[in-house]
Amino acid sequence: MIAFCTHCWAEIDDALDLCPHCGKDLASDSRTYAEKLVAALAHPLPEARVRICCLLGENRIRTAVPDLIKVAAHDPDLFVRKAALAGLGALHDPRAVPLLETIGRGRNRFLASAAQKSLRAIVDAIASPAREEAR
Repeated sequence: MIAFCTHCWAEIDDALDLCPHCGKDLASDSRTYAEKLVAALAHPLPEARVRICCLLGENRIRTAVPDLIKVAAHDPDLFVRKAALAGLGALHDPRAVPLLETIGRGRNRFLASAAQKSLRAIVDAIASPAREEAR
């Protein structure tokens, strides 16, 4: 069966322990789950990148925010960019606000809508602790 090396993303046989392209030992990869997910944002298949963006948000992996910002701004696939915007919204990290505001005002309604939704999620998350303290 065909698989991808989790280091160089070359197609390889899934039974291999060493990548024949980059030489990395796939059996003893010591990266954390979060590190592997962030690295997978470079996967060649857009469908995989969409799922990774979702997983980063669902798993609240805040270390991925800078990488998700880059994907949301520059990935060539609009569905990947939309998923990255959603992931940023799920992470509730204010570092994403400038990009979300820019894309939210953009001409591409597909991305603008996703950016606005994520921006609302971040604003609501930031306001929630303040509301609790006011009570």
